[in-house]
Amino acid sequence: MKSAPNEKLASTTGEPTSGRTSGREVSRRHFMLASAAAAAGATLGAWSPGARANVGGRLDLMSWEGYSLQNETARWRGQNGVSVNAAVMSNQDDVTAKLVGSPVRLDVAEYSNGYNAIYKDLKVLKPIDIGKIPNYNKSDILARFYDADMWYWDGQHFAIPWIWGLDTLVYNPKYGKVESHKDLLKPEFKGKLTFVDNPLTTWPQIALVAGYGDKFPNLTKEELKDCFRRMEPYRKQCRVFAGSNGDVISLFASGEIAACFVVWSAVPLETAKQNVTTVGATFKGAGALWADAWFVPMTSQNIDTAHAFINQALSPQVQADACASTVGGCVNRKAIPLLDAKTRALFDYNTIDQLLATTPLKGQPPRTSSQYATYADWLQAWSDFRATV
Repeated sequence: MKSAPNEKLASTTGEPTSGRTSGREVSRRHFMLASAAAAAGATLGAWSPGARANVGGRLDLMSWEGYSLQNETARWRGQNGVSVNAAVMSNQDDVTAKLVGSPVRLDVAEYSNGYNAIYKDLKVLKPIDIGKIPNYNKSDILARFYDADMWYWDGQHFAIPWIWGLDTLVYNPKYGKVESHKDLLKPEFKGKLTFVDNPLTTWPQIALVAGYGDKFPNLTKEELKDCFRRMEPYRKQCRVFAGSNGDVISLFASGEIAACFVVWSAVPLETAKQNVTTVGATFKGAGALWADAWFVPMTSQNIDTAHAFINQALSPQVQADACASTVGGCVNRKAIPLLDAKTRALFDYNTIDQLLATTPLKGQPPRTSSQYATYADWLQAWSDFRATV
């Protein structure tokens, strides 16, 4: 998914952090996450932070690289005396690992579509006081993102969607045109294909190519096994796997890869800055829809400021600026007229409600299930898939 590749999210109290991770680090994190998750509910139940009152002070935040709104909220932060201590996530498990086992302070963080069920099960979400987020209202917010079940359940809001977009297959056209996933199996792409470690869109695309797209995320263990068996020809085309979107861009720039199975749709803009031409595939099934939401973790201490920050993320100008910098789609209708021509042309906003109503926004495999392969099963299969490269 979507990260502005080279941005270092500077903490106001510490050193910049990077979104890059190695395959070994990712595997270790996944192992630790699986081990910690069972005890997460009890651990978080004992958390009792001293919450701040009013808006101001330090806001500990974790977001995708390029999505911390450091520039877009600069004026608001200055007016309210807010200092952001921002950390980067290279995939959703980075956030989860902060909140389970031995949880640490996060005042506000992002989760992507499909992680609502996992976070609900882990009990890491604090209910949001919607009265403190006036920009989130039925008149202004696109219908797909207002009170939908990925963010709203049991009569309460647990997250607020604020941006959405498309990840897609990206390739270097000098190796030939890619008009289907099978084109990636051509000799020209031998040793030149990569996958990015982002389950959010990589897993649904793997399921789609393997013939299980309609069933994802509810595949049986046998179907999961067959899914990755069918992907082996693609794995054999890989010489390296990418730990983040930034890694993908670097690999394109160095000439080590010629295609990425599915990745942030703004990658061509970033490789162009390094004089390397890449393009996003446009054939049906080349891309996967995603949506990000802000939530207030149970470990939050500066709760009022977290709510105010979320409200700012939905303000029309911040929406327009963020969409331009991340190549994303806005959720606030009032932001549409403020989009620059290039950003507005990404999607047909004249028919946006119809488009979003008919475009699947996939979930993630269940954390526990006696019928389907679980999230941990997918993590293991994904780890095994990458380990042989």
